[in-house]
Amino acid sequence: MSRHEEHVISAGTVLEFYESKEILLGVVLAVKEGRFNVLSERNREVSVTPKRVVHHGRTAFNPGMTREDLLKGMAATTQARCRIRESLDIEELWSLVREEESGFTAEELAEFVFSNPLSDDQVAAAQQLLLQDRLYFQSRDSLFYPRSEEDVEQRKIEIEKEAQRERKLAESAKWVQALWARKPYPAIDFRDELIEGLKSYALFGQEAKQSAFIKDLFKLASIPPTTQSAFRILVRLGVWREDENLLLHEHGISPDFSDETLKEAERAAGSDFVGGARSDREDLTTLEIYTVDSILTRDYDDALSIRKLEDGTYEVGVHIADAAELVQANSVLDREAKVRASSIYLPDGRISMLPPSLSEGVCSLKAGEERLALSFFISLDDSANITGSRIVPSIIRIAAQLTYEQVNERIESGDAGFTALYDLALKLRQKRIDRGATILPLPEIQVYVNNVGMILISRYEKEAPSQILVSEWMIWANAAAADFFADNAIPAIFRAQAECRPETEFVQSEHELFFIYRKRRLFARAELATAPKAHCSLSIPHYTTVTSPIRRYADLVVQRQLKHALSTGDAFYSAEELGDLITHISASQARIFAIQRKWTRYWLLKYLEQEGLENLHALVLEKNSRYAHLLVPEFLLEVNAQVGEKAKFQQGELVRVHVDKIVPREDVLKIQVVEPPPGRVS
Repeated sequence: MSRHEEHVISAGTVLEFYESKEILLGVVLAVKEGRFNVLSERNREVSVTPKRVVHHGRTAFNPGMTREDLLKGMAATTQARCRIRESLDIEELWSLVREEESGFTAEELAEFVFSNPLSDDQVAAAQQLLLQDRLYFQSRDSLFYPRSEEDVEQRKIEIEKEAQRERKLAESAKWVQALWARKPYPAIDFRDELIEGLKSYALFGQEAKQSAFIKDLFKLASIPPTTQSAFRILVRLGVWREDENLLLHEHGISPDFSDETLKEAERAAGSDFVGGARSDREDLTTLEIYTVDSILTRDYDDALSIRKLEDGTYEVGVHIADAAELVQANSVLDREAKVRASSIYLPDGRISMLPPSLSEGVCSLKAGEERLALSFFISLDDSANITGSRIVPSIIRIAAQLTYEQVNERIESGDAGFTALYDLALKLRQKRIDRGATILPLPEIQVYVNNVGMILISRYEKEAPSQILVSEWMIWANAAAADFFADNAIPAIFRAQAECRPETEFVQSEHELFFIYRKRRLFARAELATAPKAHCSLSIPHYTTVTSPIRRYADLVVQRQLKHALSTGDAFYSAEELGDLITHISASQARIFAIQRKWTRYWLLKYLEQEGLENLHALVLEKNSRYAHLLVPEFLLEVNAQVGEKAKFQQGELVRVHVDKIVPREDVLKIQVVEPPPGRVS
């Protein structure tokens, strides 16, 4: 209360009070327990606390008057105060006191304008004007402080900005309302700016820089203020596709390379890199070498060869594309590859670490073309006892590009070379198992989306002969590189894994997948280090990865380190430099893994939705009194389901589930357990 506090508020007192940030006039009908029962000028009875009272004075009405007369009296008072307020010039009042630093009451400021004695209407009108003012005075503790001239000028700028924002909001609201209703939308001058704001809000929600503006915009346009609303508008504008990968936008990942990177890649691809390196490399172009990959592969970075030596032993070769020869350290290409950290393989596309002219061109081990490589050779007898090994820079020519299926057929038909490669790989694997390696053959679900949006799903069994063959020889080559670094005390990016935790809860189940998932959760997290450490699940004393330099930056760095060490005996990277790279690579790998996992799950949910699959089987991985954590074996999809306390099924059982709701964009898969069916799942 700003005035006449010596006057007690009683029945009949006319006062002004706050109601939802608005000042209303009212008449006190009664005072009860420190609160005022007030009839407002809008003909509503409200309970008002003393803190909400803005002004009161001597003016009072006879509480015995009729309600109609009270309302007429308040209307006349409001009109009188309105006329007085409109006659006041706030700027003129400010000019009289602008040099003062102390605050004034509304009554004191009214005395500068009106002659004494002041009426309640004059003081109330002055106070209303001062409370509405945003430019000349600041209100604090019931006093009004004049702003300095500098502050007034600054406030003018701020108020104009606020006015511009309000105009932009109003114009934007009409625009998004039309879009939301699928009606023709008007042109706006700041369309691009608004689209960027909608993008940011769709991606980051409350964390977006313009979140306050977008939420106000949606509220004004009567649109739900959600990130999904922003997404829908951008789809209707054609800015994003219905299946836009927001994870890539969120992490700032683009499939496109800068012009500078593309130009450097073209220069590297156009150079006579093979001829220039021929004198320093072993010519292996007469050796029969094959790539073994998926039918969809376009960037071939590893290949295999085998030949029987005169003494009856075998020489197996693992040949890795020499990307480090063309991607020089600290070049534009190298910096771009470092930022990307890895190629990203998604159901609806691939984002390469290196430009296509390299990854699918001169670096890729394409059939019939001479290519630079780093070749790992191992000599071993029929029992897979190793008699020797070497690593050499080479020039190779691929005899043929084979798929996993073709290699399986060759092994099944008794092809001597691939049968020997497979048999030796099995024996090497068994030696690792005998040392304590853990083999968990989890199938791989591959999801592919073609150009017309058709979703194709295939299941790869990791225990197919071709899969075992390729996996085991790549493990050997990576281990050979790690051994070289360890033996020569050269730092590298080593991959280590501590001992796995022992199983403490033994559960019965007839399903192999259940035990695979149970064992996987006991694995220690793999980590990167600059010094060699043991890898538990592989049962290898030293391990690194060097076999995918086209696809993984860590492998490119290790290849560069290995080539330099083979040539000079020294390290190219110091342990400190590798430590910094490990920090970057670890964060990038975690991000990329999450993107691949989440986006593959999105398309799996789209497939379930598209096919209208309502009834599925699921394996119970975990269960408590409220929830069950389930695995849908057909798609390797994990999902939680609410269960009752009396649910009879247990961990390790296969149950039948019903799909209640699927929202791929929001990663929603709601299911309910129907009953445990008979049957097995592999």
